[in-house]
Amino acid sequence: MDRFVYAGLWLALVGYWLLFSPPPPADFLGEVTALAVADTSRVDPIAIAVFNLLGLLPTAFLAILLFDPGRPASPVSPWPFAIGAYFLGGIILLPYLVLRNPRAPLKTTPGAFVRAIGSRVAGWILLAIALGLVGFGLIAGSPAAYAEQLAGSQFIAVMSADLLALTAALHLAAGTDRRRRGLGPAPGWQHVPLFGPLLYLATRPQYTG
Repeated sequence: MDRFVYAGLWLALVGYWLLFSPPPPADFLGEVTALAVADTSRVDPIAIAVFNLLGLLPTAFLAILLFDPGRPASPVSPWPFAIGAYFLGGIILLPYLVLRNPRAPLKTTPGAFVRAIGSRVAGWILLAIALGLVGFGLIAGSPAAYAEQLAGSQFIAVMSADLLALTAALHLAAGTDRRRRGLGPAPGWQHVPLFGPLLYLATRPQYTG
């Protein structure tokens, strides 16, 4: 069932980008630079928060997907998709979630990097950053200004849609990870969008293989 949800999210994201998103900004590189350096004189803080959350979410997926065993237990390796998500977001990550084998056993000998990125400390750091970014957007941002930029910039519109798609996908991936680790049904707090899965990563037992 999850495969169909991931496929639907990918089709919705690509379809929105190709068919319904506004035209590209006149100064694409300037807009991306303004988002990267948090230039609030050019882009609204809500858009800045969204941009940075799209750098955080792939890291959260790393903490889940790098425990996949890869070939031959799974049809493809998670590495190129997980790393590619930093640049292309759900466009490249969602196809891997469709293809992966969620019933395969977890990696028996995770390396030091995988153990570190999947640790509770890393989970708490991700959760703290997410809370800070969302708080920054809510306090400093203007919904009206963000809506105007959303309607006038393809990049801001598509990255906002990407955030929604990846947030939904992370919820499903965290639920699958919980089942694979034999942790039982997810508590109610894990269903809170974005923050629930990140809190799960901050509190799940350390896995050593």
